[in-house]
Amino acid sequence: MSNLRSLVMAALALLVCGIALRAEERPTLSPTRDVDITYDVARAQQPKTRQRVRWLAAEHRERIDGPDKSTTIFDRKAHEITLLNPKRRTFRTLQGSPRQAPEPGASVALRRGDESVVAGLQCTEWTWTEDVETHAVCTTADGVLLRLIVDGRTVMEARSVSYGPQAAELFQVPSNYSPALAPEGNTGL
Repeated sequence: MSNLRSLVMAALALLVCGIALRAEERPTLSPTRDVDITYDVARAQQPKTRQRVRWLAAEHRERIDGPDKSTTIFDRKAHEITLLNPKRRTFRTLQGSPRQAPEPGASVALRRGDESVVAGLQCTEWTWTEDVETHAVCTTADGVLLRLIVDGRTVMEARSVSYGPQAAELFQVPSNYSPALAPEGNTGL
């Protein structure tokens, strides 16, 4: 009887530890390997657009090519955001915290949901509420965001995902671009 009791107590201890670990679990929200993703993006009262997002994972750099031929490069190591204007062949680099993927604050409680398939890849649903907005993301185990839902409305959803090396030049200002000057003489677009 005491062996059975010991087994039950051990099983309960493992269950409680497993629940506690799972409650503290947080998703990876930045890709851990190079990837090229095409998203459908829906903004309030605007038609859906396509956006291409590429990651140079080892360098913690993200490049976003929008539908209007705009390009933004986020460098998380240098804490910089670079805006490229291909029409004028100019750029503007801003200092500060680069955009993070839709990520909850450190003290926000996350709820792990079901597994889903988006763009042919398996992902895990994560939800949280912050500042009265309810967020839901579906991310792969290696940190690729496949879907973002805010207050029940799909904001971003991956259409295609292609893993593979990304050229470092894509994440740098082209050599034939010059700094843009703002009207007041500051560097700007």
